[in-house]
Amino acid sequence: MTAVSVGWMVPAVGSACGLGLVGLLMLAIGRPRGPRTTRGPRDPGQGGLGGTRSSGALLVTLAVPAAVGVVTDVVTGWPVAGGIGALAAYGVPRLLRQTSGAVSIAKVEAVATWTEMLQGTLAASAGLGQAIIATAVLSPEPIRPATEQLAAQLQAGSHPRDALLQFAGSVGDPCADRVVCSLLLASTSRAQRLGDLLQALAESTREEVSLRLRVETSRASVRSGVRTVVVFSVVFAAGLAVFARSYLAPFGSTTGQLVLLAVGGLYAAGLTSMVALARPPAPVRLLGDSVVLR
Repeated sequence: MTAVSVGWMVPAVGSACGLGLVGLLMLAIGRPRGPRTTRGPRDPGQGGLGGTRSSGALLVTLAVPAAVGVVTDVVTGWPVAGGIGALAAYGVPRLLRQTSGAVSIAKVEAVATWTEMLQGTLAASAGLGQAIIATAVLSPEPIRPATEQLAAQLQAGSHPRDALLQFAGSVGDPCADRVVCSLLLASTSRAQRLGDLLQALAESTREEVSLRLRVETSRASVRSGVRTVVVFSVVFAAGLAVFARSYLAPFGSTTGQLVLLAVGGLYAAGLTSMVALARPPAPVRLLGDSVVLR
């Protein structure tokens, strides 16, 4: 085998390793979990824009880590380094996002706003089903897919209990569970003064938003520490690769590549553990498959 063919083989092997590791990490981390929606048939005028956007986003998600892996492989000449670079480009931003509770806080605030909208619509002598349908398209963005799905199910004649329970599962927060419990009570037992109950729930949800904001502020130092460790490690490794190649020369052998793979695995495990410690605890649900009904 000539030197030229070997030189071209190293980047190819590195990029293949990078794509393989990215694929494994996608299965491990998973895509961002948002409200699950079951949409009906598409409007003929929309065509396949939703599928095109999804495919384009997935292509970008894979292309950026693959490019980082190839560049790392070409610069270092190490296939394992290319795979680690691709893996880091895909996984590190997603791990860091998991240390923030901003998405959860925005969802809770959206539930409070929608509850207030329901209360105001019910005060105008609208029925519960009509109030849900009327407020679905006006609900805040974080829960709008779930409320639109709830309204569509009610319009299609689904049982209110099944539709509301699916809505609670789509939002996935105890605040939404409390609102759903109140709506279930109203739909089955004809609860009186539902508007007053919804107003009280909206106020308590606002208070919970304030509490979560204070907790999120107190955890800022932990998130900052995790980001500092990641940035310092990446800058330090890049500096060694550029300015101290002789120091890293032992990693160029087969044994060195195995050691580098072990070091990368240990670093990934340590970073994942740090993120797990900094991640906000999952709230305790009142409804859903994880709750044991007695």
